[in-house]
Amino acid sequence: MRLHSFKVICGLAICALVIGCSGGGGGNPTTPIAITTKTLNQGTVKTAYSGMLSATGGSGTYTWSVSSGTLPAGITLSSAGVLTGTPTAAGISNFTVQAQDSASTPQTATQPLNLAISGGTLIIAAPLPHAGQVNVAYSFQMTASGGVPPYTWATNSDGPLPAGLTLSSSGMITGTPTTAGSYSVDFAVTDSANKTYSQNVPMSINPSGTTLPDGGYALLFSGTGPNGPVAINAAFLIANQMLVAGGYDENIGSSGAQVSQSIAGITLTPGANGLNEMELKLAGNSTVTFALAMPASIITANNDTSVRIIEFDDATGSGTRGSGVLKIATSPANTAAIANNYAFLLSGTDSSHNPVAMAGSFSADGKGNITGYGADMNDNGALTSVNPGFTGSYALNGLRGTLQLAWNSKTYNFSFYPVSATELYVISVDTLANGVPLLSGFIDQQTGTFSNASLKGAGVLELNGLASISGALHADITLGLENASGAGNVSVSYDEYKGQLLSPQSFTGTYTVAATSGRVALSASGTPAILYLLDTNDAFVLGGDSSASSGILEPQSGTLFSNSSFKGNYLGGSIALDSPSVINEVELAVPDGNGNVAITYNNSGSSGLKTNQSTTGTYAVDGKGRTVITAADGATRVFYVVSPTKAVLLSGEEGGYLGSFEQ
Repeated sequence: MRLHSFKVICGLAICALVIGCSGGGGGNPTTPIAITTKTLNQGTVKTAYSGMLSATGGSGTYTWSVSSGTLPAGITLSSAGVLTGTPTAAGISNFTVQAQDSASTPQTATQPLNLAISGGTLIIAAPLPHAGQVNVAYSFQMTASGGVPPYTWATNSDGPLPAGLTLSSSGMITGTPTTAGSYSVDFAVTDSANKTYSQNVPMSINPSGTTLPDGGYALLFSGTGPNGPVAINAAFLIANQMLVAGGYDENIGSSGAQVSQSIAGITLTPGANGLNEMELKLAGNSTVTFALAMPASIITANNDTSVRIIEFDDATGSGTRGSGVLKIATSPANTAAIANNYAFLLSGTDSSHNPVAMAGSFSADGKGNITGYGADMNDNGALTSVNPGFTGSYALNGLRGTLQLAWNSKTYNFSFYPVSATELYVISVDTLANGVPLLSGFIDQQTGTFSNASLKGAGVLELNGLASISGALHADITLGLENASGAGNVSVSYDEYKGQLLSPQSFTGTYTVAATSGRVALSASGTPAILYLLDTNDAFVLGGDSSASSGILEPQSGTLFSNSSFKGNYLGGSIALDSPSVINEVELAVPDGNGNVAITYNNSGSSGLKTNQSTTGTYAVDGKGRTVITAADGATRVFYVVSPTKAVLLSGEEGGYLGSFEQ
């Protein structure tokens, strides 16, 4: 019995030993692999990252790999289970890792993980929402930086979006604004790591209408005020309908020049049919408001559109008034960009408040040196010339440039803001004094070598001056057509407004063109004139009359004009003439091509401001483009068609003005 029992017990022991051997190596049976890493620490872009994966169970060492998904860019996983590298992009990466042991029959285990890479501090990024407009569909994508993308967006009820707009969770603002105004919107952005950043963001909704498009602009303005003549040139940049940067120079008769000042703010207000307003906040928190006539072509690419402006804040007629022009600017990079031959036309007043104008041409070498070809000045009818023999210098520093011209032992100092390397807006920065006028005007690049053939064909002649009538200065406006033979003969027919519209006049004459300077000496039965050519039939013009008339000749395109040649929306206004007696106006003229016209205008004169004035009338266009309007308000208006999209106006409204209009 005992022997039998012993055999049974021994059998069990042997059996146990056999079972132990089947596990391999005679030890305890292995446990399954379990990956114990369930989360990973957050990384940061451009910062070295390191993380160790861990597991239990299995046999021997583990070999690690990514079985699905993708690691963050810049991060790798070693076979030893170490995540290392420098992340290059923010976001969350989802992937699955695998651990495999080293047994002869290996075991594996997998674990889904995610690794968040932060872009740094979470903020709401620029650009901020641009201005909207009532009844115009709006769309803007909010953006954030830092944190861990993707983001979720919301607004706070204490700072909601303007009425009509909604914000999606992805940050897209859409809708159609219904109410104009300035708003403060509380935006909150939450990243994928559940961190939230909030910011109060300004938004503007403009009234219905069109404002100046975003971009860079150059401005030239001149007029008169309580302290005498005023000249301003400036440049500024608009983005999202808000000021980014701006500077301006101003010269006031008895106060002198204040240069390199900052523009601190801008407010753009659209009006009906392109008659808008623009308020500039200047140094010392002063403001100046301009009324604008904005042609539709201002929104086209690479346009050369002129926006006519008038100061529009003199409610009593005793403040500052004047006219000017605004253009989209593509500023040259430096002094070297301003090189070649240029002509200039400057006008203003002398210290006795009489009209002055000067014209000339020079060579700019791109190094800041000027060689003058010729210059002519008319001071209240007294003509002086330097031909050739003046010198000068210039420099461009950022948006603003300086210029000196010297002749007859006098040096004249100017500042300029470029529209481009070929067009500069200029004002004098000398203090008004005896022999030192206050001037403003243009410098434009000339093209080619000139000859008598450079003055050929039809052109529109546009001159502004001030005539003494009964002891007071009044607008003297000349507007007409020039026809040159290209061989030294010219004929001119024109209208003139001098206190009243005079009968149509004409003259014939001869001319000679200087090859290098482009100076044209015009001899005629009437008062001679001097031109400085810019291109064929395109010139600055200096009259020899006592009104010191000056202006431009520009080519006329088209033949056999009729009522249908004058059709569409023409927006424009007065060309600057520095006298308190003249009217400053911006206007919309809408001829229908069939002889009917509607006119709307804003103006500033000795009696204050007039807003949204209107009249209707009829018109007739002759075969040369001369257009006479008969309007219900009784004012004299004669247009000359320059091209299918441009016309020039001689207006007898409230003392008269010369105006330029574009579509």
